[in-house]
Amino acid sequence: MNGSRRASARAALFGLATALAAPAAAQDAFRREVTVIAPFAPGGPTDVGARSLADAIGRQLQSTWIVENVGGAGGNIGAARAARAPPDGGTLLYTNISLAISPALYENLSYDPARDFAAIGVTNFATTMLLARKDFPASNFQEFLTYLKAQGPEILMGNTGPGGPSDLCARMIMKALGAKFTLVSYKGTGPAMTDLVSGRLDIMCDSVVTAAAQVRSGTVRTFGVTGVSRSSFQPDVPTLDEQGLHGVDYKVWSALFAPRKTPLAVLDRINAGFRAALNDPDFRAVAARLGQEIPSGDLTSRSGADDFLRAEISFWRPLLKDAAQP
Repeated sequence: MNGSRRASARAALFGLATALAAPAAAQDAFRREVTVIAPFAPGGPTDVGARSLADAIGRQLQSTWIVENVGGAGGNIGAARAARAPPDGGTLLYTNISLAISPALYENLSYDPARDFAAIGVTNFATTMLLARKDFPASNFQEFLTYLKAQGPEILMGNTGPGGPSDLCARMIMKALGAKFTLVSYKGTGPAMTDLVSGRLDIMCDSVVTAAAQVRSGTVRTFGVTGVSRSSFQPDVPTLDEQGLHGVDYKVWSALFAPRKTPLAVLDRINAGFRAALNDPDFRAVAARLGQEIPSGDLTSRSGADDFLRAEISFWRPLLKDAAQP
């Protein structure tokens, strides 16, 4: 065999070995433990969602998935660790909308969400409600909107600080109304709800699950949910959109990500397990208990979820420009 033929043979064998190695590498990634970083404290919705999804994907892929809580800095410590992890499918990130808003809030991030992560898929959406103190001076929704627009800065709206879910909701509502309220920050929605019940706050946003008991008891009032479709958890509560306040489609989302340079074969295998996990009965039961809606279609694809993340980053950046942290 002459030199050129030997070179061609070696190239063909190398190509065959590479083709065989890709699926093998994808399988090897799930013969060991997979760590899912949840960048918030144990017990919260993100942690519970991460554990539920990890259990469901583990069953689908017949592998062991564990969740590690790496909290701090609004989710950035955990996200940075996941971004630096070896891109082999062994470490993933399960996080929420915080990944999209961090570029607007923090000037010196050690990672770039769009550049450093490959999306696996969007897991769920959680709807919030716009709440008011029980003696708010409006007898219907139109009077409520008129009052908000007229009073503007006199309205005290509770939130959990820049970039928190209730803060994002507040900013979207202010944009839709063309009004600016006085935002009062708390260390959690619990203290804010206490002040809303007592009348020290005028309005706030909170999840449909945590606010449901207060609404039912009449200690606060709700003027609608913040998505463009009604919540399956509170189907009797109309949306703000259907009542005339357009431009408010706010839901807190969660999604699964891998380091960007993870091989495509591995990403595809994770996504296949991810899609199957979304239909897992135990996973869906946990989502229903948390008032979460599970997406379908393009958002469960890798490309669709990647596009969604980039769109969210672009949307929130201008709304949060005056809330940036050093």
